[in-house]
Amino acid sequence: MALPPKARDGQRGGVFRRAFATVPRPLAAILTVVLIVGLAWALLVPPWQAPDAPQHFAYAQSLAERFALPVDQRRRALSSAQSAADLAVGASNEAFYPDVVKPDWSAAGYARYLASARSDPSRSNGGGTTNASANPPLYYLYADLAYWPTESSNAFDSLYAIQIWGIALLLLTATGAWLLAGEVLGHRRLAQLACAAVAGLIPQETFISTSVNPDALLVALWTLALWLGARVIVRGAQRRDAVALCAVTAAAILTKATAYALVPPVLLALLIGWRRRPAAERRAMLRPLGFALLALIVPVLAWVGYAKATGHSVVNGIGASPGAHAQPFNVRQFVDYVWQFYLPRLPFMTRFPEDVSLSLPLPVYYFWIREGWGVFGWLDVVMPAWVYGVLVAISALIVFPALALLARFRDRLRLELAAFFALALVALLGLLHVSDYRSIIAGDGPLVQGRYLLPLVALLGLAVGLLLSRLPARWRPAAGGIVLAALLVLQVLALGTIARTYYT
Repeated sequence: MALPPKARDGQRGGVFRRAFATVPRPLAAILTVVLIVGLAWALLVPPWQAPDAPQHFAYAQSLAERFALPVDQRRRALSSAQSAADLAVGASNEAFYPDVVKPDWSAAGYARYLASARSDPSRSNGGGTTNASANPPLYYLYADLAYWPTESSNAFDSLYAIQIWGIALLLLTATGAWLLAGEVLGHRRLAQLACAAVAGLIPQETFISTSVNPDALLVALWTLALWLGARVIVRGAQRRDAVALCAVTAAAILTKATAYALVPPVLLALLIGWRRRPAAERRAMLRPLGFALLALIVPVLAWVGYAKATGHSVVNGIGASPGAHAQPFNVRQFVDYVWQFYLPRLPFMTRFPEDVSLSLPLPVYYFWIREGWGVFGWLDVVMPAWVYGVLVAISALIVFPALALLARFRDRLRLELAAFFALALVALLGLLHVSDYRSIIAGDGPLVQGRYLLPLVALLGLAVGLLLSRLPARWRPAAGGIVLAALLVLQVLALGTIARTYYT
């Protein structure tokens, strides 16, 4: 007998209430804060004032309007509709010069734009090659879930819809960090809360996640992969965990080629998890692990085959600039480059050209610390200098004590988890530094940016959670409160910097 409509509605409401009731209150609280902060970022940053945002929007629009990748060199890079919107607010003129060029926020200017938009400038005549064209399409398909409901409106509606839709990725990152801390540190709510807060409230992460940028999805998928990798190790490579880990890794690779750095730590996690099974079960586990690897290999090979068949780049290429004198890869010079990125140059080391990143006093500060915590716009909107000085001290207070604790670990499981996380760190840094060095010797300038380190933001949160869990019990609530308060103060400073730069 069918239930009456009111009964069915009440039943559905009960299901939703039970689902929400399973969410721990601390997690629900921090996700609410992240949601509010993310919405502020999505609405406050002016149109296309994020790295390569116009090109990423054009990619999403090409997929949404033409169901085609933006690889046709005969077509214009940006559609007429996007170009008209860009011109209406002076977005391209404002990029790199936010202190000099201000957007046109006048009602009259908006009315003129709406009048021109009603003349229906084409949304589908873009699709030409840009510097985003080499990216795989997964993020842009995700962005199109917000684009399609607004495609009959103007470009600004579509842009802000995508930026607001990015908040879901920010929430996913914070949730993944919560789960990671729970898997590694146990169900210690304060440590989990701190880990999720760090992953969801670092200003650079909120800025990137609410911009049109594939790094938003990449960071969320890396965070999930770190959690699933830890789960595979702790729980002995259960079949569904292994499949989920491989599938998430494949999704990350289909988002951005940087995710190929996930493959070595993922393989290590599967090996460790398999080795942790009783010896009598290992042989039987080989077939399920083989099927799990297919969840990684098949989607990636399918993308590679499609990309080659359509003339799309499989990975982002690094080529020499026109007229530049490219140099061959030199291992010793590469070692000199890595040293100079983190430490002062020694007299016998290679002196790189003054126009590359290594001419800075300590590149590690400018890129991994300064940009990693928060430099906005087209990397030209910065918080007050003293803020970054404080962030250097905070970074040291997190990293060095956490490393000291790790050095004291003797438990096999903890060491295996540390090896997994360390390989993820080394693999990502290695890929970034090799790419940056190749770009420098090709005469194309530095490549690294602080946001490229965001895939590891959950590990920073995990370090904070580890330190909190080792404090005396009576100090932990106060320390957790300090962490949350510091992150919110940093968010206020960052959002204030955005408001001052673009609106005064």
